[in-house]
Amino acid sequence: MENGNNKKFWINMRRDSGELRLIIAILFCIVAVFFGFLGFLLIKQGVMGEWSIVSSFRGWTLYFTSISPGLVVFIFAVIILVYGLPKTLKNL
Repeated sequence: MENGNNKKFWINMRRDSGELRLIIAILFCIVAVFFGFLGFLLIKQGVMGEWSIVSSFRGWTLYFTSISPGLVVFIFAVIILVYGLPKTLKNL
């Protein structure tokens, strides 16, 4: 009988292996650094946009108005690293 934890996932890598977690962490970091660098370039270039976002959720209203697009992209990079990476690694 085979143990459920020993199933092959990719080449010689099991789904619960440390190598897979390392690859996923590296990919998340590459994507986050890419978004962070793009956000930095947008801020450095002085890109500004005139827009607004209004969102309502369970009685709360959220307003974003004329925030720098570079700052938004940089915030997405931080969200990827702070929220997405630990959640993905925990679910492996």
